[in-house]
Amino acid sequence: MLVLGLPGDPSATLGELERALKGAHWPSLALVLLTPRPGERRRYAALVLGARETLLSHPAFGPGYGEEGARALFELVRLFIERGARGVYEAGLSPGLVAALLSGEARLVSRVKSAKNPLDYRRLLLKLSTTS
Repeated sequence: MLVLGLPGDPSATLGELERALKGAHWPSLALVLLTPRPGERRRYAALVLGARETLLSHPAFGPGYGEEGARALFELVRLFIERGARGVYEAGLSPGLVAALLSGEARLVSRVKSAKNPLDYRRLLLKLSTTS
């Protein structure tokens, strides 16, 4: 598993994810937005499944990181939808599980896969476009 980005830095983290996904086969990819506080949809890390290597970003996306974070989340989700990814999901995890994933505990990815739920990305994009 490759951990990308900087905690709380939306632009740098989005840029690193975009570079890591160059040449990816988008229909095999899934984006899972991870929130370390179940029920709170303001701060996200991004987990990309289906790439040659599983990609995980530091938490840096969402309105909890200001206007830049909201814009980066909008761009990230839009990128996956426009490129034809197989799905966009969300998973509310404990802060400890997110920290363990970020420290390289790749074996925990299976727990994330079972905790993910489909995300209504249209609603999210609409909300983000009206808040930024």
